[in-house]
Amino acid sequence: MTRPRIRPGSIASVLLIGAVLPATAGAQVIEGERDRGRHASPQHFAFELKFGPYKPDIDSEFEGTGRTPYKDFFGSSRKLMTTMEFDYELIRHVGTAALGVGIGYFKETGNNLTADGAANVTSDTSSLRLLPFSLSAIYRFDVAYERYKVPLVPYGKLGLDYVYWTIHNGNGQVPSDPTGGSGQGGTLGWHATVGLSLVLDFFDQNSANQFDEDLGVNHSYLFFEYEHLDATGLGQAHRLHVGDDTWNAGIMFEF
Repeated sequence: MTRPRIRPGSIASVLLIGAVLPATAGAQVIEGERDRGRHASPQHFAFELKFGPYKPDIDSEFEGTGRTPYKDFFGSSRKLMTTMEFDYELIRHVGTAALGVGIGYFKETGNNLTADGAANVTSDTSSLRLLPFSLSAIYRFDVAYERYKVPLVPYGKLGLDYVYWTIHNGNGQVPSDPTGGSGQGGTLGWHATVGLSLVLDFFDQNSANQFDEDLGVNHSYLFFEYEHLDATGLGQAHRLHVGDDTWNAGIMFEF
């Protein structure tokens, strides 16, 4: 019986294949680890937290009369409005279309005047609080990022608002008068917003992938926007005007 001859070249070929295959597989695993998580978790929602200067345009209701009750009591400076919004994404990959609900908080405080009608102030304060509720239709043009990794995403919002407001006097109570007037109520309105987002994933994709794998966050953004809020009652008479034209900056997560 003739023993088959093993050629040195065959041995070298087997060793070469044995060396190359694990290296290739390892490279594929490393590459897979690098890319894994980019779209690993489902994406249906977005959450944003934003801040901006605010001053309700109450004095616009008295335009032409020479009266400026808000400015006279609270001054002309703006205070911080803090807003949270939660979005449900309906359509993706042709831009993102979503519906969003939001709630904000604003508070301004001023010193009460003396009872004698003089322009002197006391140590007692009264405050105005606003709780704006919003419903928005949203479109984000993120196609350029998805296809070409352009990290800037313009967007727009349009929607309806209800601003609940309360006034508290120096005793912490909501004032009222015998005619039925009250220091609390609500004003209907609408808003329009345009903004620009910066996709933070662009600067460190590996960390973004890990963020997705650990917490299910697909994308993170910083954004800046301009907002027009018309809260004058949507045609209803005798409503406190509490809207404003302002800007906001914040952070958003898609998950």
